Amino acid sequence: MKTKRVAQQYRSAALAGRISTRTLIFIAVFALACGEALAQEQQDSAKQHGEELAAPPPMRYLPDDVRKQLEAERDPKARTRLSLELAEQRLDRVAEQANAEHFVAATGELGIYEAIVQDSVHFLQVTNPGHAGNKLRDLCKHLDITLRSHIPRLETIRRELPSQHAVYLRDAIEFVREERDLALNAFYDDTVIAEPRHQGDRPATAERAKGDAPAMPETDKKPQQR
Repeated sequence: MKTKRVAQQYRSAALAGRISTRTLIFIAVFALACGEALAQEQQDSAKQHGEELAAPPPMRYLPDDVRKQLEAERDPKARTRLSLELAEQRLDRVAEQANAEHFVAATGELGIYEAIVQDSVHFLQVTNPGHAGNKLRDLCKHLDITLRSHIPRLETIRRELPSQHAVYLRDAIEFVREERDLALNAFYDDTVIAEPRHQGDRPATAERAKGDAPAMPETDKKPQQR
């Protein structure tokens, strides 16, 4: 009887040992599989992150279809209106791609947007031979106002992008500001006459369109009447 009880205990212990061994093997295999999956995911993430960091700045160019649309319009007013429409369409695409977390595509659209803006300002510069008429001045003002409205939109998009892509939006904001200056210069070219400044001249008392206004000489001042 005692021998039978000992045999039963031995079989129970052996069965428990087999179950425990199987459990340990299962846990080990499961942990190994999870570890490999996690390592692969980390590698993929690191690879993607590295590709984003190594991505070059957006190329500034006009696609063929955009170029053909612009070249078909020779009238300054129609050309400027079309340019601004196309620029705003690309700006909308930048925002859409950024919201979808397609950051490379967003910066790609940004390059096309910049090219359209650059083309619109250059066209007005070429159209203006140095004596802008009222219509051309109105176009320059309209272009300046529209580009100024784009800056807050670009800033909003910039805040939503990772730093490696946000830098391109920051550059685009500075680019738009420079193009606005060029448009304003075209507007003021024939209304502001730059005068040479000689040594000993007094500092300017006012500025207009980035041009210094000469100070009034002391001899031109009228004495105060009492």
